[in-house]
Amino acid sequence: MDPAAIIALIIHYRYWIVFPLACFEGPILAFIVGTLIALGYFNPIVVYMVLILGDVIPDAIYYFLGRYGENKPFVKRIIEKAGISSEHFDVLRRLWYKHTAKTMFFTKVAYGLSTPLLVSGGFVRVPFSKFFLYSLGMSFLQYAVFLSLGYYFSNSFQLVSKSFERIQIFIAAVVIVAAAYYIFTIYMRKKLLEVEKREEGMQG
Repeated sequence: MDPAAIIALIIHYRYWIVFPLACFEGPILAFIVGTLIALGYFNPIVVYMVLILGDVIPDAIYYFLGRYGENKPFVKRIIEKAGISSEHFDVLRRLWYKHTAKTMFFTKVAYGLSTPLLVSGGFVRVPFSKFFLYSLGMSFLQYAVFLSLGYYFSNSFQLVSKSFERIQIFIAAVVIVAAAYYIFTIYMRKKLLEVEKREEGMQG
């Protein structure tokens, strides 16, 4: 969808659309919302909480899918789609139990691996309290960063006098941040796979 159309939807529906959008693409949404906080469209505390809920609720759902749906074909397909086979489960168990913070960080930012890794947390039965605590902590940090970036960007680009130029700059910034975040997630996916290989080597 066109970034301008997304921005228009967010402005029109406010909190009602922020929550469902946060369930799918939270970080970029947080940057956009951060700019809109500076323009007076959102209460920063309320929208921050809405973004957090939109992030951690799906995490919990994926966890329980893995924990209680491990024998369901569609759950196995979610995991296998990312190239995670039964041979990887011992490595994932080790990562989740011994390196929970690092694994949750990779889970949040590794492109294409977030959903299967969240499911795998339930699959290997890492304690939910531990899983949820790290998920919540990472979400608080992640959204604080992106909201702040959006907020300070908005304050700087308000110096531009013409509304049309502001819109152009705003859309360009969203595209640049989205591209940078995408590249970062690709890089983190590569790093996670390297960590997984090292763990496999240690087991071997």
